[in-house]
Amino acid sequence: MSLAGKLLTGILCLLLCSPLKVSGWDWQTRVTVVVKDQPLKAVCEILEKEYGIHFSYSRELVDLSRKVTVTAYQQRLKSLLEQLFAPEDIRFTRVGDQLVLQQVKRSTRTISGYVQDAVSGEKLPGATIYAPTLKQGTTTNQYGFFSLTTVKDTNSLIVSYVGYEPALLPVEGQANRILLVPLQPLASLQEVVVSATDKTKLQDQTQMSRVHLPLAVVQSMPKLLGEADVMRTLQSMPGVGGGMDGAGGLHVRGGSPDQNLILMDGTPVFNFSHFFGVYSLLNAEVVKSADLYKGAFPARFGGRLSSVVDISLKDGDMRHYHGDVAIGMISAKFNVEGPIIKDKTSFIVSARRSYPDLLYNATLRTDGDFGRGGALLAYFYDVNAKINHIFSAKDRIYLSLYKGEDNLRIKSVPDTALPDAAGRVTESSRFQLGWGNTIGGLRWNHIYSTRLFSNVSLNYSQYAFRTEYNFKSKMPATGQASDLYGKYFSRMKNLGLKVDFDFRPSPNHSFRFGTAVTAHYFKPGLMDMSDKGAIPVVPLDTGKNGLDIRGTEMLLYLEDDWRLTENLYANLGVHTSGFLVEGRFYHSLQPRVGLRYMLPRNWAVKASYTHMNQYIHLLSSAGTSLPTDVWVPSTQRVAPMYSRQVAAGIAKTSMNNAFEFTLEGYYKTMYNMIEYSNNNTAITENLERWDENVVIGKGWSYGGEAMIKKQKGSTTGWIGYTLAWSTRQFPDINRGRIFPYKYDHRHDVEIVLTQRIGKRWEASASWHYTTGAPLTLPVSSYQGVGTPSPWDPGNGGDVALDRYDGRYNYRAADVHRLDVGITYSKQKKRWRKSWNLSVYNVYNQKNPFLYYMKRDEEEKQRYLSKVTVMPILPSITYSIKF
Repeated sequence: MSLAGKLLTGILCLLLCSPLKVSGWDWQTRVTVVVKDQPLKAVCEILEKEYGIHFSYSRELVDLSRKVTVTAYQQRLKSLLEQLFAPEDIRFTRVGDQLVLQQVKRSTRTISGYVQDAVSGEKLPGATIYAPTLKQGTTTNQYGFFSLTTVKDTNSLIVSYVGYEPALLPVEGQANRILLVPLQPLASLQEVVVSATDKTKLQDQTQMSRVHLPLAVVQSMPKLLGEADVMRTLQSMPGVGGGMDGAGGLHVRGGSPDQNLILMDGTPVFNFSHFFGVYSLLNAEVVKSADLYKGAFPARFGGRLSSVVDISLKDGDMRHYHGDVAIGMISAKFNVEGPIIKDKTSFIVSARRSYPDLLYNATLRTDGDFGRGGALLAYFYDVNAKINHIFSAKDRIYLSLYKGEDNLRIKSVPDTALPDAAGRVTESSRFQLGWGNTIGGLRWNHIYSTRLFSNVSLNYSQYAFRTEYNFKSKMPATGQASDLYGKYFSRMKNLGLKVDFDFRPSPNHSFRFGTAVTAHYFKPGLMDMSDKGAIPVVPLDTGKNGLDIRGTEMLLYLEDDWRLTENLYANLGVHTSGFLVEGRFYHSLQPRVGLRYMLPRNWAVKASYTHMNQYIHLLSSAGTSLPTDVWVPSTQRVAPMYSRQVAAGIAKTSMNNAFEFTLEGYYKTMYNMIEYSNNNTAITENLERWDENVVIGKGWSYGGEAMIKKQKGSTTGWIGYTLAWSTRQFPDINRGRIFPYKYDHRHDVEIVLTQRIGKRWEASASWHYTTGAPLTLPVSSYQGVGTPSPWDPGNGGDVALDRYDGRYNYRAADVHRLDVGITYSKQKKRWRKSWNLSVYNVYNQKNPFLYYMKRDEEEKQRYLSKVTVMPILPSITYSIKF
């Protein structure tokens, strides 16, 4: 063979033996590819570089962005390509030396239905439905409904929910049917808490600034006076404050309590506390779940600036009768639920009543407290009832009612009274304070198709408070009698109609849209003072006609959860609303944007922008929030409040679902904020001209929040830290300079731990620290004259006149507290019993409830004194579930 022939033969052998470095590849060629969490495009580039396989495709038609993990050693080329492209329905064909990729039009189907408790039939909001091979999924809405459009050959889905065993759902041949997916609950509360991991991971949620609270988390917290409490659990989250110790106002990211939209099954609530904030409005046993939004508000929410608390209540067991009874040191409660018609109609009823007055009058009081005829009446009660009925697979109706009140009444009848110069010998007094909510709701769920769901709701909400004072005296020497009576009353009512639609056309889009109209009725500040002892009755001061204001609010909204690319997701929405009051029409267009971008190793970067409007105001004193604060609408002079908030953060759930980590920063600007110009309370002002007694300004809140949460194992809990600023600026206050506002708490630390000990014991502890709140104190005082006029003799003593130089010029002491609790539970044949021992404020920290200036008559000095109302408080509660 010639030299040229030998060279040609050698070259051919070399090419045939090489692993496809040129175009001599075929389907049986063996290839090696190892990549982790890389897009399909990167795998194609490796095959082209290493084996000379050239891919030809249209970037607009063929999507190669899906990330894959491939470990292939000497695998046949065709087998590898099928493994890579089959899930995406990409067809590959060899044309010469090119491998042509074509996107096959997918045949899809929509699977929809409800996820429910397998035992009770209770619908489960927020459950996850996931197709692992396609890496696609969805979640149920607040009524437990889901809709997922997927490829036709999908055989099964994985369904999971916090506290339930995950289930494999076969879906072959299940298109165009409404499915009922039952999930088995875990056996006990301890297992629910430990196994609360089967949920959507934080990095897989576009929504940021959101806290989801299942009932199990609320029940595992240390109990104040034996009561699990939704609102106190929310206050243990970063970015959320609770006001002065013992006062349960909710302050979210520097906002005031009136800036929180609290929804109970979709109905707004205007005061969410009992006992001046010690207890929440609801018995925790009837709560299914609660969602707190601190920012990044979805477009379906509006009307408040700072937060949304969306509480879903239980619907009632469709199959079995059961309930619970609990007796504590100052309150008792019960809850009963069951079917009226099995698998068709169910009910749930709960009631609660406190009895500190009964204990006090029976064991603690002495005759010297209020006299032999005196008494103390101090209690709260609430009743909650709900009925739901299934008309068909596509129609369901809910009717819910709530009534709750707080009452404080003090009657004083001194046993003896020495006659004075006027001959007075007997007297008595009575003081009464009461406030409460009345709430009703009617909702209708309808499924139009496998992709379209609707809810129509009619709701009513009323909040009212009253104060009464009565003083009686008799003067036998002169035959005169006095019966002074005073009453102050305020009420606010809402009647609303709302229609919501949930449309899920594809896995890449999930639309929500709807409309609502609400009629507002305000009756603030009705006052009546008279002397009933006179004949005829002499009116001393009256405001019976008072204010009587009606307003109408209307809204439209649209939002879309949109998957833009494999790594980029968006929640886009717009909320537009209007408010008609006293001939003036206010309107607002509020854009909402949320973004999420997936980074390597399952880290997610999130950002959001929200614009919020609020058409109603709360007239409050300069101190802590009280039930006597008055709700009023915007007027010609005082425009609606509005805010703009931006936020950004990162989030990650560990690979084994044991830990969650979030870090967020936010900046919020608030406009048309109001403040009383002279530190007076709402009751002392003329409410007919309240808008003339306030000044209008701006507010800023900004800071950062971090939380690490352990949610798997025998020890669970979280650590949260908040660094925050909250400031205000008013032209006629503090010389127009920016000053820290009363909700400015620089540092806040929350540590919550729960430890499961065996099958029957569970211990919990929480420690809270926050920087002291700003206060307004006088910079100097002058000695006044005690008797300036013979017509106003006063008490004859000198009085001090205070001079104020600025607003919130002093900071109160820091607040910190440790709460602990331990629960013992034992399952009997037909019922379960439990004992709970909790200690509130274990080391008896004297945290301030309020401050006041106290005078020392001997030293002739005035000094700042604080009042503490929540010392160490142990409690024991016994409960049974049947």
